[in-house]
Amino acid sequence: MRSALSAVVVSGWPGAGKSTIADAVAAATGATVVSFDWIMSGLRQFPDLWQCVESPMERQREVGWALMSRVAEQQLRRGASVVFDLVARDPVVDQWSELAAQNGAGLFVIECVCEDEDTHRGRIENRQRGIPGWYELTWEQAQRSRENYSALRFEPKLVLSAENPVSVNVERALEYLRA
Repeated sequence: MRSALSAVVVSGWPGAGKSTIADAVAAATGATVVSFDWIMSGLRQFPDLWQCVESPMERQREVGWALMSRVAEQQLRRGASVVFDLVARDPVVDQWSELAAQNGAGLFVIECVCEDEDTHRGRIENRQRGIPGWYELTWEQAQRSRENYSALRFEPKLVLSAENPVSVNVERALEYLRA
């Protein structure tokens, strides 16, 4: 990686390989994964709290981003790199860029896509992530997310296609972080 301390945002469409790439990058670099779905699954254990957080989606995003930010800040302050795993939006990437800079870390962005709709549908319909308290997306939910997704403006970024073998995408991600 360019900097000994890094914050890596792995974003993109649901079912396009974000979590797989985030986990592989973290394992190869010794970073901590900070996953939106894992963090938010903890809140779903408290129905009254979840009811306040779940809707509107903008509130859910903001709460998740705030929780992820605190975990990341703790890790960066102790000198550990972080890998964010989520469907990101530009405002939170901007926040994390500032957080990385404040802690002497580089910020890197990787976006995962899956151009072929049949491949993407198969990935969604056949996956079982097993996150306690969290749900599996339906193809219809993934389609809506895909249609509403806005590519991140951060540059330079790496775009990975889920149509490539995982090993190829992981190697490309690691090369991007080393370049």
